Amino acid sequence: MGRFEPTGPVDVPGLEHSVVNLSWGVLRGAAGPSDGTAGAGSNVPSALGVLRHAEVYRNCPQEIEEAFDVLEQHVIKDGQLYPVALATLPFLFATLRKVSPISERIADLIALYASAASTLEAPLSDRLLQIVGDHSADIVRWWGRYDCALAALAVYAPGLRTLYLAAVEGAERVEPEVLLALIELGEAPGDTTAYAYAMLDGADSSEVQRLAGAAFLARFGQHSPEQLARIDAALPPTARGTLRKVVRFWNPNLSRPVVAPKLYDAEVLFTGKKLVVVKAGNRSVTLPWEGAEVAAGDRLQVGLTTHGQPKLAVVTDWKGNVRVIDF
Repeated sequence: MGRFEPTGPVDVPGLEHSVVNLSWGVLRGAAGPSDGTAGAGSNVPSALGVLRHAEVYRNCPQEIEEAFDVLEQHVIKDGQLYPVALATLPFLFATLRKVSPISERIADLIALYASAASTLEAPLSDRLLQIVGDHSADIVRWWGRYDCALAALAVYAPGLRTLYLAAVEGAERVEPEVLLALIELGEAPGDTTAYAYAMLDGADSSEVQRLAGAAFLARFGQHSPEQLARIDAALPPTARGTLRKVVRFWNPNLSRPVVAPKLYDAEVLFTGKKLVVVKAGNRSVTLPWEGAEVAAGDRLQVGLTTHGQPKLAVVTDWKGNVRVIDF
């Protein structure tokens, strides 16, 4: 990108208006002006030009990577979105209307901007999400191609949700990120509950499918004791981190089913200021128990989750008094 000189006003036919004239020098990004006067890493129009002609640059992948560097480090940096994003979005949407080897990365970039919209001042944030909503008809066609970016935009852009939920309702199958987006939206349209059970129980289901199905059913499934126990068993403590890597653009709203822990007879092995170690069955368990009034050798009952996480301790003293400590 260093070979590009600073950019003046740019005429771009074929967007929402016949001609868009932008003064990139007054549009601010992380490095300052966005016309390249602050260095090649701030030359947004040149970066957009490379992406728009990605086929031409197919044999020059470094040029494409440098273009994405500008759009990922100048338009947004360390989670902070800058005003130049509002001028950048229409160009990205226009680029997606043609076949391109980098279309999925562009869709992800749009989702990244939307996910950080709240870091802008309120009027700019609202306008950015309105731009996304104005492109709803184009975005909903991403179904089956850019499902992760589409799901993220449905989560962040209210103007897209009606069309997104309609697409889900008519779908014959859904991806895990769809179920996770529906949790955020508080909706379970169409046959999504049935699809979630199929993911949870399917012999060929991947780990991510089982986790997403269980997370969805924890919110929308049948909550009989047996079903809750199945869902709980399918959601290990690492589930949130795994699902966060799937959706990428938000932290999944994972609620664990309320399931009674299994009680084990246990012996205290060690007590500290903030923890107690007990032997429950054939395992050693650390309890986050600050100020515990127990000593090594004491007997008590410990309630553990399906995944061996401590939930409570039941202590009976020599007088028969019972104390229940929740963790």
